[in-house]
Amino acid sequence: MFQPWAMADPDIDVAYDGTRLEFRIDAPVQAPLAAVVAVVHDYDRLERILPLVVASRFLGPAGDGIDRVFTLMRGCLLFVCREGPHTIDVRRVDGGWSSGITVPELSMVRRGQFSWQIGQEAGDSDRAHIQMYGYFEPDFVVPRLLGPPLVRMWVRSELRDSVGRIERAAIAHQDRQAVKEAPR
Repeated sequence: MFQPWAMADPDIDVAYDGTRLEFRIDAPVQAPLAAVVAVVHDYDRLERILPLVVASRFLGPAGDGIDRVFTLMRGCLLFVCREGPHTIDVRRVDGGWSSGITVPELSMVRRGQFSWQIGQEAGDSDRAHIQMYGYFEPDFVVPRLLGPPLVRMWVRSELRDSVGRIERAAIAHQDRQAVKEAPR
């Protein structure tokens, strides 16, 4: 069984001006590459790895090499909660890159685009590395009382939590694969 080390601090940047949220994350993941790729692209179970996702499901192909994915997102900041659909079209690209583009007519997001790469951590075959960046513009207004600084702090925390969740889910996936492949 794979034994994790203590989670390394991810490098996270978040910008929010009251309308558009931009983010960047660069994080080592203390789990094998294949397991990380498997859990990140398990579209029917994204709630395991993304704290804002309450439910998700693969809707099917949406064109050549494009997967349409539905998520029901829910986020609470202090006493204000929002819940709504966010549907994205995901395309995998050679070299470990993937991109997702919001489908506005099926979302409570005016527009959004995300790109991520999952690769091998340099010099360590037991660890993966995730780079992700993107933006989205929600189709709702965040109350002024909460303000951009609080939103940035909250999103940074959610992204950090996502790295830990990806790690735990990937390790569990790896352990299940080892049990399946073990001689009986």
